[in-house]
Amino acid sequence: MQETEEFLSGFCKRQNQTRTVFCEFEVYDDGSRKLVSWDCDFGKCEHSRDCQLMNAQRNS
Repeated sequence: MQETEEFLSGFCKRQNQTRTVFCEFEVYDDGSRKLVSWDCDFGKCEHSRDCQLMNAQRNS
């Protein structure tokens, strides 16, 4: 397993603006990855369930 870092850009409903979010992923030998760290309130934010910015990356 290794870790990667990425910047994701997209629209944040909570702030009503475009955001760039710094994310860290664990990457497994089979190519799957897991989102382990981010620099926004994803998970605590009231829009987490339908966050277009983060949900595309959370389970990729």
